[in-house]
Amino acid sequence: MIVIRCKELTTDEQLALAEEVTSKLGGAGIALARGPDLVLDQLGKEALRRDAVEGAVKDFLARRPDGPHYSYEWVGDSIVVHSADPIRAMGERRKPSLPDNVFKCPFCAFVTPYEELYVVHYRSHGFV
Repeated sequence: MIVIRCKELTTDEQLALAEEVTSKLGGAGIALARGPDLVLDQLGKEALRRDAVEGAVKDFLARRPDGPHYSYEWVGDSIVVHSADPIRAMGERRKPSLPDNVFKCPFCAFVTPYEELYVVHYRSHGFV
């Protein structure tokens, strides 16, 4: 399995890269976002070619406005993409969270938009 490490890219750049890689693979595979990484999933029987993935990454980086400042390198079966401005990416990545109008039980996976139902559920755990 090939993984593209995108920790230094913004979320928008990561999703654009996923789209680019998926389109360049021509149906042989798909790039799926998993946290700060892109995981390449093979769709057919034929294994994904490293040169095809590398070419897609190279084309994507070349079309960036400040493309010469981006780079990539192979580390085992992973491609690590280096950004022109990794500090910006750190600031733009958000931790996943629920909307403000949704209540989640801290003891189980129960989620509801109704505060009254949440209170009843919360108390059913035996805590007041």
